[in-house]
Amino acid sequence: MAEVVVTLSILALMATIAIPSFISWLPRHRLQTSVRQIYDDLNLAKMEAVKRNTDVFVQFSRANETYSVILDSNNSGAVDGGDITLKNNIVLENGVNINSTSLTSDTVGFNNRGMTVGSAVGTVTLTNPTGNGGVQILLTGNISTF
Repeated sequence: MAEVVVTLSILALMATIAIPSFISWLPRHRLQTSVRQIYDDLNLAKMEAVKRNTDVFVQFSRANETYSVILDSNNSGAVDGGDITLKNNIVLENGVNINSTSLTSDTVGFNNRGMTVGSAVGTVTLTNPTGNGGVQILLTGNISTF
């Protein structure tokens, strides 16, 4: 019986130390996951544009904290009613917000060479209580996280 009490005491002590650390780790992880998700979907849009030989756009909605990946199927050069949505209303992790974008009309597009369409370059900044992070898109189509 004494061994069980000692074992449970040690487990309780370890939990007391580990739980606050886990609670502070979780929001940082959610922010990093959301940044990585946007980074991956921007790369998906770029690859789909090259593969399908047409423009592909990623449109951000700060009001809904979502974004969509849209194929310009009618070759209009912009997001409009004749397009095909590849991924619709992708929701970010819990507690992560789209703080700002320096993109023109909150949209970035890639052409059939993997470069950005027009001058839609800039950053998408995400925030949560632990800080901020984001993705930067260059004119050459390069995408990086920060």
